[in-house]
Amino acid sequence: MTLIRNISRAFRHKNYRYYFFWQFLSFVGTWMQGTAQSWLVYRLTESAFFLGAVSFAGAIPAIFLAPIAGVAADHFKRKNILLITQTMCLVHGIVITVLYFTHVINEWHIFFLAIFLGIANSFDMTARQSLIPLLISKEDLTNAIALNSSMFNGARMIGPAVAGFLIAGFGEGLCFLLNVFSYVPIITFLLLAKINEQIIKKSSSAIKHLKEGLLFAWENKPLRTLLMMVGAFSFWGVSFTSLMPIFSDQVLHSGARGLGILSGLSGLGAVSGAIFLASRKHVIGIKKIIAACALTGSISLLIFAISKSFVLSGILLLISGFNFIVIFAGSNTLLQALTPDNLRGRVISLFSTMLMGMYPLGSLVIGYLAQKMGVSFAVMIGAVICFITGIYFSYKVPSLTKDAKELLKVQSEAGPSVQIRL
Repeated sequence: MTLIRNISRAFRHKNYRYYFFWQFLSFVGTWMQGTAQSWLVYRLTESAFFLGAVSFAGAIPAIFLAPIAGVAADHFKRKNILLITQTMCLVHGIVITVLYFTHVINEWHIFFLAIFLGIANSFDMTARQSLIPLLISKEDLTNAIALNSSMFNGARMIGPAVAGFLIAGFGEGLCFLLNVFSYVPIITFLLLAKINEQIIKKSSSAIKHLKEGLLFAWENKPLRTLLMMVGAFSFWGVSFTSLMPIFSDQVLHSGARGLGILSGLSGLGAVSGAIFLASRKHVIGIKKIIAACALTGSISLLIFAISKSFVLSGILLLISGFNFIVIFAGSNTLLQALTPDNLRGRVISLFSTMLMGMYPLGSLVIGYLAQKMGVSFAVMIGAVICFITGIYFSYKVPSLTKDAKELLKVQSEAGPSVQIRL
């Protein structure tokens, strides 16, 4: 019972409870649509490169827009930003559903719609992450961030698994349609909920506002190193997921159902990792855990690249899912803990840039390598680079801990803040 109470501390807050569950439903729909979309692209093109290109198109806006999204999240009400972005996602879902059921959809429709959705997601992710502190008390921040990761990855576990069976039985269209309905509850919540407003610190210009956030992240070594770590693993680690339809069909010979199961197992691992983080009351030792997960996740990805067994591949995706979410959610937790509230939106936007912005570039590169050298060799290259990155981060952990303590000391002397033990 004590463990359950520790894991669910943030649920004491009514607005966070509603936000969590309606966002979960929305994400289940999103993952269903994403799985159906990638299978449809593969069915239409049978091209590893085009699969990577669609992933690239969907996430490339984050490279340019996520920093701007951070300025917006610190300048405007985050709730209103989310209302706009969730409505854009709803519109995207309606358009792709109509195109599918009117039998006119092709790979280029999906490509350009992915860009539109990427624009919405660039603002959505930053606003969504930086909204969390406004829904809870400060002492529950670490728990809420970890729970949010478990919610996202719980949807990642359920959505693709359900989509795999729906695609095999009814085609991709039903996944697109269900995704449309999944946005209704969260939009309704955002319209009706009374949410605390963040403190908005005005600056002379948006450019100066953006520069302030960039300099804060760059001049503080723990933040800079964490962001680089996230970027490296997003580019070379998780970008292999754009090739999952090919692994499922050509390497493991398991079809659409296999794709759903494999994606679901990866999501199950990620949920387990997020729950592991949520069970922790503080962030002591997280940097060491991130370092260990970087090495373990890289090794599991390397073995997955050469595996021909469906069962072994599923187990390896479970392991890598656990490790990768600990890296990303743990880094997110540390970034938020080390950042004052008036800069949080901009720092989280940099996290979004590294997580969402590096992924499309990695997908494009991995897709190109897979087209030229084969999918297994392409993923092996990414796994080796991630392993080297993990070794470097492990070496830096002691100095990062010292620098993080000094940063928190400076912030506490400047004014009231959340007391974080490192």
